[in-house]
Amino acid sequence: MNSSPLFKMSNTSKTELDLQLDLLVVDVQSIDQTVTSVVDVDNSLPPVDGGFHALAYLTSAWVVELLVWSYPFSYGVFLEHYKTHVFPEAPSSILALVGSMSTGVIYITSWIVLPLISRYPALKKPLMAVGVVLVVAALIGAAFATQPWQLVLTQGAIYGLGSSLLYYPTMTYLFEWFSKRKGLANGIMFSGTGVGGVVVPIIVEVLLRKYGHRMTLISLAVAFAVLIIPAFPYMKPRLPASKIAPPPMDISFMRSSAFWILFIANFFQGLPAYVPTLYLPSFAADTDLSDAAGSLTLSVLNGASVPGLIFLGWLSDRFDLRISIVVSGLGSALTVFLLWGLSKSLPQLMVFSFVYGFLGASWSALWPRFIASIVGDDPRLSSFVLTAFIGGRGIGNVASGPVSTVILHPWVLTDQTSFAYGVKGYGPLILFLGLMLLLSTTGIMYRSFR
Repeated sequence: MNSSPLFKMSNTSKTELDLQLDLLVVDVQSIDQTVTSVVDVDNSLPPVDGGFHALAYLTSAWVVELLVWSYPFSYGVFLEHYKTHVFPEAPSSILALVGSMSTGVIYITSWIVLPLISRYPALKKPLMAVGVVLVVAALIGAAFATQPWQLVLTQGAIYGLGSSLLYYPTMTYLFEWFSKRKGLANGIMFSGTGVGGVVVPIIVEVLLRKYGHRMTLISLAVAFAVLIIPAFPYMKPRLPASKIAPPPMDISFMRSSAFWILFIANFFQGLPAYVPTLYLPSFAADTDLSDAAGSLTLSVLNGASVPGLIFLGWLSDRFDLRISIVVSGLGSALTVFLLWGLSKSLPQLMVFSFVYGFLGASWSALWPRFIASIVGDDPRLSSFVLTAFIGGRGIGNVASGPVSTVILHPWVLTDQTSFAYGVKGYGPLILFLGLMLLLSTTGIMYRSFR
């Protein structure tokens, strides 16, 4: 998955009253009346960074994070089942596109959804409800798909669109409920993906083996609805929704070299990031490991992202951002080259899954500091810049499916070594993944051109 900077203190001293004056709709022609109304509203608002409502929101947002992302991040298990049991004659590129499409559409549609709800905040709740309906309909539709392109449409595109409409409005409320603890709060919310990624692949593998893909998809649709409905009342804003459209967004940050350096680094990291999630179950099958081994490695990878997200969020809050970029980018690249490339047994593959999940799958925890480095503490601009980073990652995710199927082919080391580099066509794929992750470390240059 995807975070945005929360409310912060700016100009070394900015009070809560100032923040409310920035964000509430005010009558600029009556300053005295405005100040009085803002003070009254402030006194009636629940506290920031703590209290029942903030924690209830964070718990509900965590559930949304778990459901929205753990389903597509478990697609590797579906991919192996589709290839061997449902559509054995279908091109691998089409079946791989289903998974990369679902995550890619979630990311790319942020370019539309986030600006829309920023300009018309009252649309958030209705869009969230529509999103739930689309997700459930997509999963049920995929259950009755008879052609691979129908999976691309339902489990891929429609699922991604519905998830986007649910996810982004929910995420933007985080800006209002948390301020000083934004790195930690983002890390905790994003950890929902990892927890779901541990449990869901195992559940999916068991359901597919016992009941087939149709009942599995219908069960996932029902589970999504049952779990999301109780969380709905707590996915709400802390501040009154604006009734007047805000002024046009300032996009002068796009002239910043720091923005483009970090944007390109983020794209490099996003292009291969989904590849292990997509291919680990297939790799386990191609090395004669069991179906359970494939889902287990996927669960370990997703689970390791939970402490990884919290760790990188804390690291980026505490130290120079460039340290976090190197730790994630270089660390995950070496993990791919050495741990996956030289693995030849399940224990070695499990170690790779854990380390990669901890370092590589946790990259999105750095987004708050990326954005703060570009536009500072402006909350509206922060949301807009977040849209660019999420969308850029989405382009990489959509491209990763077709690109990986082209790269996945025999080469000089195929069948010449017992390591992963020699397993069928995985050698070129592993090298591509590691190289792209290595290129993501170019983000450390963002301060060099200021």
